[in-house]
Amino acid sequence: MRRRYHYLLLAAFMLLSGYAWAQGTGQPRITASYQEQPLQAVLHDLQQKHKLRVFFQPEWVEGVQITQTFDQEPLASALQKLLEKARLSFVLYDDRTIVLVPQSAASLFRTDTVPSGMAAGQAAERIVTLSGQVRNAKTGEPFIGATVLLVETGKGTVADEQGRYTLAVPAGNYTLRVRAIGMVEDQRRVSLQQSRTMHVELFEVSNQLREVEVSAKAPDHNVESLEMGVARLSIKEVRKMPNFLGEVDVLRSIITLPGVTTVGEGASGFNVRGGSIDQNLVLQDQAPLFSSSHLFGFFSVFNPDMVQDVTLYRGGIPARYGGRISSVLDVELKEGNKKAPILSGGIGLLASRLMVEAPLLKDKASFVLGGRGAYPGLAMRYVPDKAVRDSDGYFYDFNGKVDYTISAKDQLMVSGYLSRDGFRFGADTTYTWGTATGTVRWNHTFNDKLLSSVTGVVGDYDYGVEAETEPYSYTLDSEIKYKQIRADLNYEPSVRHKIGLGASSSWYQFSPGTLTPGSERSSLLPVSMPRERSIEAALYLDHEYTLSPSISVSLGLRYSSYFNLGPGDVYVYDPESPRRESTIIDTLSYSNGGVIQRYGNIEPRASLKISLSENSSVKVGYNRMAQYIHLISNTTAASPVDIWKTSNPNLRPQLGDQVALGFFKNLQDNTIELSAEAYYKKLHDLVEYKDGARLLLNSTLDADLLPGEGKAYGLELMMRRKGKKLTGWASYTYSRSLRRVNGPTPEERINNGNFFPANFDKPHDLSLVLNQQLSRLISLSANFTYSTGRPITYPESVGYIDGLLMVNYSDRNQHRIPDYHRLDLALVIDGTNKRNANWVSSWAFSVYNVYGRKNPYSVFFKPAYGGTIPQAYRLSVIGSAVPAITYNFKITR
Repeated sequence: MRRRYHYLLLAAFMLLSGYAWAQGTGQPRITASYQEQPLQAVLHDLQQKHKLRVFFQPEWVEGVQITQTFDQEPLASALQKLLEKARLSFVLYDDRTIVLVPQSAASLFRTDTVPSGMAAGQAAERIVTLSGQVRNAKTGEPFIGATVLLVETGKGTVADEQGRYTLAVPAGNYTLRVRAIGMVEDQRRVSLQQSRTMHVELFEVSNQLREVEVSAKAPDHNVESLEMGVARLSIKEVRKMPNFLGEVDVLRSIITLPGVTTVGEGASGFNVRGGSIDQNLVLQDQAPLFSSSHLFGFFSVFNPDMVQDVTLYRGGIPARYGGRISSVLDVELKEGNKKAPILSGGIGLLASRLMVEAPLLKDKASFVLGGRGAYPGLAMRYVPDKAVRDSDGYFYDFNGKVDYTISAKDQLMVSGYLSRDGFRFGADTTYTWGTATGTVRWNHTFNDKLLSSVTGVVGDYDYGVEAETEPYSYTLDSEIKYKQIRADLNYEPSVRHKIGLGASSSWYQFSPGTLTPGSERSSLLPVSMPRERSIEAALYLDHEYTLSPSISVSLGLRYSSYFNLGPGDVYVYDPESPRRESTIIDTLSYSNGGVIQRYGNIEPRASLKISLSENSSVKVGYNRMAQYIHLISNTTAASPVDIWKTSNPNLRPQLGDQVALGFFKNLQDNTIELSAEAYYKKLHDLVEYKDGARLLLNSTLDADLLPGEGKAYGLELMMRRKGKKLTGWASYTYSRSLRRVNGPTPEERINNGNFFPANFDKPHDLSLVLNQQLSRLISLSANFTYSTGRPITYPESVGYIDGLLMVNYSDRNQHRIPDYHRLDLALVIDGTNKRNANWVSSWAFSVYNVYGRKNPYSVFFKPAYGGTIPQAYRLSVIGSAVPAITYNFKITR
């Protein structure tokens, strides 16, 4: 019977473990009268009137009727009278949290746990700590989301992203129980007379499904946590979504979330809550990426086989992140199998991939190596249009990671990434770009409350264009080199406090462009733009504090400092005149390492969560971000020839302030999540450009750039369903992104100094993503997306001056292209009947743009043949349905 009661209290104490520290406001006194009312209704009435939390098994109180009157009766006394008829006792876990137990089980609550009828805080025992890591016994990988419980206390926790867990309990002997989806439960006796570390390995059950979804977060994490504006996608969800050309894509999945958009098909990057693509910090194993897409946005840079965790912060950004003002996309790569080798991959019509992972030292070290390649040029050769046949494109990328468990307290990880893209339009111009990064990270555990991480990153991003047509053949090359080092500490002195602090430093070198004539016959002269160097350093402190069971607050502070370094020349412009080459009045020269300009910014962060009930909460947050590097582009979507610049005396850092308010509610046992978030952003010192600006190879580029301000606001609604058969989400966003440039002279104003829509302003955005598991081996998925057409500048009238046709354009971005909508479908058939086969395979059939919508990417104008009035033409990147088939496999030993 004792074991039964322990099982009985498991669910209640798992919920209560986070409340043991609560400081009560005093036990309430009960005034009430009940006449032949069910005991369950009486307990519900007490909860509502006195804000109590009562936990019990419904069958214990069935058929029990209560007739009782109370007048200022102490809570403990009232409970004894109410529960006597049902033969129940109780535990006051704190002043307002109550657990009902059978009277025969009251003896279980001695001084080594929690005495019956006493507040938990009154028990005075020596506290010890049990900590460790939960791992998959077959692969050696950390097991995310495993439940760790000490049965006698009912106190438990959930393993984090590294599989780590920590429990603080009175000294004594306990039963440790560890559970996880699809794994055999591990149960053992442990003696905790002093703090100790215990690692647990879980084995797969013999009849488990081959693929299960685990999460490091509780089912009600979206309601109970302080996070807002944060989205996480499991790689399992990403794999089930319809994809383009059969390639699973992390970025296309992110774009289906509220507040995230793109300017159109064939556009690289993504826009978050009214920000431009350069305002997103994209991290892969802590290494920043300056390009998140392959082949102009048709594929993302993330190999889905290598991805372990994807988190997008579009608001409530922790203080440990900085350097961008819109969002953070943090992608963690998986660790290799420490038990046995695995080979997996996929073969598609236009892209294929392969991954291998294996132990280096069993249970201590492993590696994983993945590669992908795309060859759309093969399909282009069969297109009737000669210009398309003469075009070509490709990309490849490689990821590698080695992790080594040095000791129980130390782990070393080394990862690298290499990619290359090429695309040729027609038979002339070729665009190329590539990334190379390396990351080294050392994790150290000082004790169960203090963890540290030191990370070093080196990276190189180069991009360029080559033209072969004589006499204008040339090669234009640009490059960004960077190095980073950061140290982070995480300290949890108690269950009420979580503290994070750290420091980071980044070094950048920008090479804006070097033009080299393509041959001796070229009429172009060589040009080399001066390099720009800079250092960005930061300190941060985060403190998450739980005030009460229903109120939590997080406060963060980040201080960033930026140094623009020599050697270099800085032009001084006449302050009384608009900036242009003719208004330069002086040139300042700086030596190597000299500080040309320094900027510093304080970046506060704060959030508050108030629980309205067990399954609903309200959250409010504020964050300020600073961005010191800028993408200089006057095109709708970034291209490989767009350049990055550092902040300098004439180009100030961008600042962003955001406030947000959110409501979160879960239904049907946390299987349905509802959320509504409203936000307002104020942006300062945005980079805009003058009409007719020349951005490429311009030694006086600062004169063609204009500082602006912006504002963005919106409402994001989302409903998400989690289940065994039907899963998915629906999201709708209403948002506006407006900008204003109001300089002192007409030349330094845009649209007469009035607000105008940003290039990516799309007020309405709707996404529907559904997956239906038809059987154990077959699943069907669909996604539909609709959005308002993006802004564009149209010609409004034409005229003749001295016989020349003159076109008069509207103010910037005062018109819109037609709205965008698209439906995609996918069917996945598992080709493996055996549940524990060493060879697992599947076939994925997908159709992108099912009804062949010719969504316009842009609208352009040119004179009609034989006439003079410009005619409008739509450019559709993908104007028909695109089917694809992919074969996926996984081989284990």
